[in-house]
Amino acid sequence: MTLISAFLAFVITIAFMFSLRPVAVAVGLVDVPGGRKRHDGPVPVIGGIAMVIGLGTAASLVDQPEYWNTVLMAILLMVAIGTIDDRFDLPAQTRLIAQCCAALLVTFGAGVAVQHLGQPFFFDLPLGPLAPPFTVLFIVTLINGFNVIDGLDGLAGGLAFLALVALAIVGFGSEVFPLIVILATVVAAFLTFNLPLGFNRSVRAFMGDAGATALGLAIACFGIALSQGEAARISPVTGLWLIAIPVFDLFSAIMRRVAEGRSPFDPDHEHLHHTLVVAGLSRPTALVVMLSIGVILAAAGVVAHFLGLPDGVLLITWVACGILYYQAMRKPHALVRAILAMQARVARSLQTNASDVKEVP
Repeated sequence: MTLISAFLAFVITIAFMFSLRPVAVAVGLVDVPGGRKRHDGPVPVIGGIAMVIGLGTAASLVDQPEYWNTVLMAILLMVAIGTIDDRFDLPAQTRLIAQCCAALLVTFGAGVAVQHLGQPFFFDLPLGPLAPPFTVLFIVTLINGFNVIDGLDGLAGGLAFLALVALAIVGFGSEVFPLIVILATVVAAFLTFNLPLGFNRSVRAFMGDAGATALGLAIACFGIALSQGEAARISPVTGLWLIAIPVFDLFSAIMRRVAEGRSPFDPDHEHLHHTLVVAGLSRPTALVVMLSIGVILAAAGVVAHFLGLPDGVLLITWVACGILYYQAMRKPHALVRAILAMQARVARSLQTNASDVKEVP
């Protein structure tokens, strides 16, 4: 039933991606280039709405945990507030209040909370009375992490898809497994309209804040569900590897803005994917680099899970990767030079192989 529901989710999302386009244009729900926005022409911002329709419809056909309807309400809240923000540009404080309300709904209404952190410092670390505020902070962090990383076509959706695939691998057979598979399929459907593939240029669409914040919330909930309680499948520290890029990017941006004497909420064009482009990479190449890093980190988390590596070792290594990420964002030129040199070597190798093929009688 899971595969049938996932297929239905894919079809429904595709259908609404097409049917919502004229509606978005009519009501002005489009992203117009200018300022920090450097795409070509107005683009409908309908991905969040289409994805939640596909998710909600298909999820009703599979077995669900008791708390799912409450989580879905929180996701719908994020889509509603995000859609208003995509159309009218809400203040950051208003968005933050809505995000906290959604996180509180998940924590207290659904009972999905981080009660135990595993052994991040090589000993058990239960949260006790700190569980509710920590859970709200974690959910709001991931909501904003996926929101701020949404700066290149296909990046936020691609990272969300990678995280969901990794969660599906480690959570196979769990009560949330069907929901994870359905959401991954929904994101895949959206990516057919968002990835820079050439053939989809005429139907290009964005997920907007509605989609990015909803995905951040949903992935946070699934991660908590898989890492807590007697039926836990993964350690919370291991889970950090599956969402590393959005978290690294968010905290790197906050640290940089605070160091510059600015508000941590000030938007800018200096995230790693932006600085890679400024330093000389094309936008598609920067996308491939970011997704490749995401694949490596998520794969490391999955492998570490199956190998049973200690939480303390994983946390130290994860923090070290975060520091490297921050340094790459601040000084991307060395990374860009290495990537361009690699591209040049690959191009020369392909030319050499092509020449050898031509010389064969």
